Amino acid sequence: MINNRIRISLLSIGILMAMSACSEVEERSSIPDSQVYIKTFGNDYVTLRIAGNSVSYISTPTSVYPTNFKLGYGGVLIYRDMDEKIHACDLACPVEASRSILVNVKMPFATCPSCGSKFDLTFGFAAPCEGPAKETLKQYNAIDNGSAIIASY
Repeated sequence: MINNRIRISLLSIGILMAMSACSEVEERSSIPDSQVYIKTFGNDYVTLRIAGNSVSYISTPTSVYPTNFKLGYGGVLIYRDMDEKIHACDLACPVEASRSILVNVKMPFATCPSCGSKFDLTFGFAAPCEGPAKETLKQYNAIDNGSAIIASY
């Protein structure tokens, strides 16, 4: 009788652990959710076809983008990593969480000019590798459909 109760308890614990291990964990970001829609055009698409290249889309008083473009919280970086996969992330540093403090990109790194956090873009993770940052740059969806690269969120 006691052995059955122990077995049932252990089985229940095992099932709960398996269920929690299989559940998708949503990563929280210091950067607020913001709309993103960018469809590359012309030279930007050509540039982004090559591993290790990037293009930044930032809203400035002089920037001119199609009216349907949505540039995230601080701007959007689209880049092709060293495995030739396309990625998109926000340019706002997650430590500063400000629209006005954007990382400077010199592939394969992005560095915050304020806190000094450095993010490794080599394989698309945008993970912190130096400085106080504990989270990645906010990630967005990016696909290369063969004629354009589309970033969205």
